Amino acid sequence: MWMFLFEHNNTSVICITSNCSMKAGHQNCNQMTVIAVAAMVVTLSCSLKIVAADERIADDLAGDYCANVGCCGERQDDVCSAPILGTRCYCDDFCYLNRTGSDDCCPDFMSVCKGVESLPPEPLKNPKLQYYTEKPNCNLGEVMNINCNECRCQKINDTPTLICNHSECLIDPSLLDAIRTQSRQFGWSAKNYSVFWGVTYDNGLKWRLGTLQPPEKILQVVPLKAVFHQDYQLPSSFDLRKVFGDKITDPIDQGWCGASWAISTAQVTTDRFVIMTKGLMRDALSPKHLLSCNNDLQRGCQGGHLTSAWNWVMTFGLVTEECYPWDGRATDCAVSNQRSNNNLIVTCPRSAKTSPLRRVGLMYRVATEEGIMYEIMNWGSVQAMMKVSKEFFMYESGVYKCSKLDLGSKTGYHTVRIVGWGEEQQNGRTVKYWIVSNSWGLWWGESGYFRILKGTNECQIEDFVVAAMPDIDNFCNISDQSFRENASYTLNGTKIDIS
Repeated sequence: MWMFLFEHNNTSVICITSNCSMKAGHQNCNQMTVIAVAAMVVTLSCSLKIVAADERIADDLAGDYCANVGCCGERQDDVCSAPILGTRCYCDDFCYLNRTGSDDCCPDFMSVCKGVESLPPEPLKNPKLQYYTEKPNCNLGEVMNINCNECRCQKINDTPTLICNHSECLIDPSLLDAIRTQSRQFGWSAKNYSVFWGVTYDNGLKWRLGTLQPPEKILQVVPLKAVFHQDYQLPSSFDLRKVFGDKITDPIDQGWCGASWAISTAQVTTDRFVIMTKGLMRDALSPKHLLSCNNDLQRGCQGGHLTSAWNWVMTFGLVTEECYPWDGRATDCAVSNQRSNNNLIVTCPRSAKTSPLRRVGLMYRVATEEGIMYEIMNWGSVQAMMKVSKEFFMYESGVYKCSKLDLGSKTGYHTVRIVGWGEEQQNGRTVKYWIVSNSWGLWWGESGYFRILKGTNECQIEDFVVAAMPDIDNFCNISDQSFRENASYTLNGTKIDIS
């Protein structure tokens, strides 16, 4: 079924051709009523505007509300409804996904039928402002917020009308509802987080991510490649948290500070000290130290470069979290660069206590799905950069993959910590995933973690995976050497030792 909206002299007429299919590849119909009507209008020299329904939308079936109720209440059905497949309400996906605000969609469609706060029908001449007509009885001069937009009640054509800013919001109610409706198909569910409600998408990208390096630059780092013995088998699932328990640090909430670069670096370093020393060194290291003191080419809460972060930890080292606790802010560096002889011990800020400085070796990049798995299982968590779109902020649970419902929106780069992998059955097929620690707190996702498709480079998460070996005295006497018998590392074909 094709549907067209003809607008002439501010009058809208709906034309429906029941013999046309909206599915791709079936647009040629025997009866093209629309063409005939259009020709007639042109012949009459009428000013004509045609708006076609999106080909991706299914035929005009009643939406969830109308399918059960029959029609939306509290509105003038003789004015804003149309007989579609036996219903008299236009409560379908044409109005929902297009939201044109035209006369073929009821003015209260989103609020009554979908339970979503009013969305803008038509833009003003100023593209940064928007009419909201669903509250016609607003008081002149009244100011309110609708999600991330500020609205003011002004008189338009003698009618009190809300005029609002039109910023893209971090929580998009229509996108949220679409993901919820299709969560079984996508394999993951979405949630409206109150922390993100009322925030613009631009601010979400700026303050909730924090990786500055463009892919073109960082992909120049040559990866290591693990070469496995023929009989070596990697398990189908592995989770550092199950092996080392609470010694693996919980996800930190970076707050409104673009510090994922600092948090993931500090937490990967912490995990590796724990694992390589069999738990003898288990103190969490301080991302605040890295955020506030690593100033070379870094922007603090406005983002940082991963290579600069690892180089700084290699050169100076990190104090413990207890010594320099996280508070979600970049401040002046409060840790002295003066060390006590060769012991790498410094005095903690605002305290007489001291802390050792934990350093690492050179940062290296890990290649291939199996190489990443081997690295995690034998050496500890790894740091990964991923591309983030709006829908990721709304992730609640499941195995994440891009739904492509928000194509066209901006994206940003984020840095996370991969701690394991696994697989599950979805709709009769096996789905492999990474287990990843985010830096948005325990309230987000699966207690601060998320799962994402493994082996498909989803969101570019397998493009740039890096780590570094902890700098440990008497390393060979502390760490377990048995795993070295199973594989070796090569760089450009040459076998190397990264210990």
